[in-house]
Amino acid sequence: MQVGCRGLDLGRRIADPARMSQTFPSAAALLCRLTRGAAVAVMVLAPALAVAQTSTPAQPPRTRPTPPAKPKPGQKLAPPPALKATVVTEGKYPPFNMLDAQGKPAGFEVDLATAICQRAKLDCKIVAASWNDIIPGLLDKRYDIAVASLQITSERRRHIAFSRRYYTAPAAFVTARGVLPADGAPALLRGKTVGVQSATTFADYLERTFRKSIRLRQFATPEAARHELAAGKLDAVLGDKVALWKWLATPEGGCCAFFGQDVKDARTLGEGVGAGFRKDDPKLREAFNKALAEMIADGGYKKIADKYFPFPIY
Repeated sequence: MQVGCRGLDLGRRIADPARMSQTFPSAAALLCRLTRGAAVAVMVLAPALAVAQTSTPAQPPRTRPTPPAKPKPGQKLAPPPALKATVVTEGKYPPFNMLDAQGKPAGFEVDLATAICQRAKLDCKIVAASWNDIIPGLLDKRYDIAVASLQITSERRRHIAFSRRYYTAPAAFVTARGVLPADGAPALLRGKTVGVQSATTFADYLERTFRKSIRLRQFATPEAARHELAAGKLDAVLGDKVALWKWLATPEGGCCAFFGQDVKDARTLGEGVGAGFRKDDPKLREAFNKALAEMIADGGYKKIADKYFPFPIY
C-alpha cells in the first residue's frame, strides 16, 4: 500500500504528520521518506524517543566569567584592608604608660601609638601586660608592637627589631631628703641599699657599674621600688628621670629628691626608647617609622608630648 504524508493507516489509529511535527518533529520528517514498514517501526519507537527527550534536561550554554570592571577615569579605587596590630604597653610607668580610671591603657606612649596607628592606617588594639611578658609575648606573636619605654640596646637587638627612637630621657637617682647631698657623687652610694625595676637597663647599669659596692634590690614594678623608698626601706632608687620627676610631685614622692647628676650610658642604657617589633615583620615597622617621622616633622609629636612634659624629651 502506498504511503503518503497526509496520513498513515496503522489499523485503528491514524497518525497525522501535521500533529506529529508538533510533538515529535524528528519522527515526522522521517515518515515522509520511509516505507510503510519502516514508518510503523518509527511510530512504535516514537513514544520512547519522546520520553528520552523530555527526561533529559537541556544543558545551559557555557558562559565565560565576566572580567572585573575597569575603573573609570577619575574613579577612586577602594583602599586595601588595614593591617591589624596588637600594641602592648605595661600600664605601670606614668606618665609614659598607665591605666586610667576604667582600667584602660593611657599615657604619653598610648596617645602616641594611637596617633601613629591612625596616620599609618593600622587597625590597632592596645593592651597592657606585665613587664616581663612584653618581649616574650612579642616573640610568641601575641603582640605585634611593644610601646612600653623599651630602651634600644644591643642586647635587645639580638632578639627584636626597633623602630626609630621616639623619646630619650636620662636615668637619675632619687633619695630620701637629707640622706645624701643633691649634688653628691655616685661614690656616696657605696654600701647603700638601692632599688630598681628588674629586667631593665637600669638594673643592668647598676650591676655593671656598682657590682658589689651597693646592696641591690630589684622589684617587679617601678612603683614598688618607689613605695619602699618612701617607706624608708631603701636609700635610693634608680629610674627614668621623667617618671621620677612626675613621682616627686605627688604626695608620696614629697619625701624624696634627685641625687647627683643625670646618668647617661649608651652602652647599658641604650640609644633612647623605641617601639619593639619582631624581626620578621618589617612591613609593620616601616609603616610605624614613616608615620612617626611625619609626626615629628609636622608638629604632631610635639603636640602630644607637651600634654605630659614641660621640657623636650625627643
